[in-house]
Amino acid sequence: MPRWASAGSDASGRRLQGFAVEVLYTARHRVAPEIERRLNASLSGKEDLLRHADVVILILPYSQETHHYIGQRELELMKRSAVLINVARGGIVDDTALVEALQGRRIWAAGLDVYENEPKLNPGLYGLRNAVLSPHIASASEPTRQAMAMTAAKNCVAALTDGNPPNLLNPEVRQQGMRA
Repeated sequence: MPRWASAGSDASGRRLQGFAVEVLYTARHRVAPEIERRLNASLSGKEDLLRHADVVILILPYSQETHHYIGQRELELMKRSAVLINVARGGIVDDTALVEALQGRRIWAAGLDVYENEPKLNPGLYGLRNAVLSPHIASASEPTRQAMAMTAAKNCVAALTDGNPPNLLNPEVRQQGMRA
């Protein structure tokens, strides 16, 4: 049974159910046991996940902690037949290390729709026959873009009225500004 791995949400696990795969995942918090059973998923450490997965899907936020989450060391842990898919954010994967791994056939293939140093593309990615590159356009539908605009507008109104935007990602910065 092929092993798919995900660093991030359980949405990938739900989508994979039609393929009869074992899902390994790594996350800050273990999902509920009933979700693990339903998705045929098990929590794994990052290194173990990389050693055993046939396909690694990255779905995690970009931060200082996740910068180069996948670099040379991690790529060396992966199977030679493994595929790395990054649909998260550029910078989570060290593109230079990935190019070297793909050119040296250290891993079999990669699928990317985000890139380190966007909008610039690492020139080593051009012409690789074992890499699929696409633009990051998952949100490019009219309903999604309208919902994004409404969310932004609601956050602006909330910030200007009561000072508490509902989708604030870095409240510590707001607190610092209030102390200054």
